[in-house]
Amino acid sequence: MLSEESVSNEIAWSEVQPASTDIELPEASRPVGRAATGDRPSLISRLEALAIAVAPDVAALIESGLIEAGQMLPVIGRGDPVTLPAALLEAWESTLLEACDAGDEEAGWLLTQVLAWRLAHVGVRDVHAMHRAACAHARRGEQQADEAAKATWRARLIELDLALAMRLDGASRLFALRDMAVRHADAVEVGAAAVLKVWVDVLLYTARQQLGDSAAARLAEAKAIAERLCDLPEMADEGRYLLALVLLRHASTERGDARTSRLIEAQALLDTLFSRAPSARIAMAVAEVALERGRDGPIDRAKTCLAHALAHAFIAGCDPRWQAAALQCRLAIQLAYESLPDMSPQGQVALDLARKLERQPLPPGATIESMARTFIRHGEYARACRLCARAWLAGTRFRTLSAAWRQAGTGWQDQLTTARDHADWQENERQRRIAAQWQ
Repeated sequence: MLSEESVSNEIAWSEVQPASTDIELPEASRPVGRAATGDRPSLISRLEALAIAVAPDVAALIESGLIEAGQMLPVIGRGDPVTLPAALLEAWESTLLEACDAGDEEAGWLLTQVLAWRLAHVGVRDVHAMHRAACAHARRGEQQADEAAKATWRARLIELDLALAMRLDGASRLFALRDMAVRHADAVEVGAAAVLKVWVDVLLYTARQQLGDSAAARLAEAKAIAERLCDLPEMADEGRYLLALVLLRHASTERGDARTSRLIEAQALLDTLFSRAPSARIAMAVAEVALERGRDGPIDRAKTCLAHALAHAFIAGCDPRWQAAALQCRLAIQLAYESLPDMSPQGQVALDLARKLERQPLPPGATIESMARTFIRHGEYARACRLCARAWLAGTRFRTLSAAWRQAGTGWQDQLTTARDHADWQENERQRRIAAQWQ
């Protein structure tokens, strides 16, 4: 593994080499490939083969063990579901429906997970119908499950409700989240580990939709539930991981000593977890917390924290399931480093990272804004404008893009040399003005 000193130097170099050549993933966190797992259950093998046929780009994800047999029920492994193309999710849905009709007990479970992800892809008109269908499968699974598995199915129902709420807007979303709190209150009170785990996700998402005391109350509730998980021997590590995420989110709402204290606590939890049981998921969380610490405080401490963040972002990126998130984090780390006092852009490091991200599925709005500003800084105004237009058409809110898009448009206008360039700029400017009218 790279030392913090060597990683700190790499931040200032032209471009850091790919993670696979710089950092060896710790033994405990290496992806488990097909050859390491022996014979796969037939349904999982069918889904893997279908994935490679429909979306060859996900072959690395499949080889890393994306679909795991699990102790109780199979699961499509954690990572960023946006990396799974809509066409693949549709193909999986069709195959799983056939398996359900044939009486495969595990197919319904996997089907509900695939449908939860498909909710992010289908049109608004189809969202509620798909949600109802997915919930019907989940309730049927709960009715047929033995007592030990019932809580897992209840957790899946909560996941489906959360996936629906995330597709709604404004007051509809808030009403859906409030309704969830009422309908699932009894299950949360019972306190089955699977339910508590997913309920922390619900509370974190709800807190992002609220302000002030309301958000603080949701975060306090999430912290209490994560601490309940810490007290369960079989869920202690998961509870500490979730507690660190809650502390990170809470820190984003605070300033000064309160923010620093929460970040230090989260960092301690995650560093201990990673040293005991390293994984790409925990490495990603370590990187995110260290990045936030690097944005505060004296320059020497900031550099150390950013080096710590970069090392763990590289480790997370060794797992194909976390490559996109790791790349986004690396760009944020680089820009944070270059924004420190007496620092300046380090060659084309940030630009190269932004270009790599451009070839990925669209990242969150904050990353898109960072990419656009990086393109602007290097004079790639047309690229920045096209990125903003693409992001807006995909649903990113205009106010996230507005300032960078306008600045990029002005810069691009000064670079026009041909009639084709002028026509392209005019079309992009037309899109920007439409977006501004609908913000």
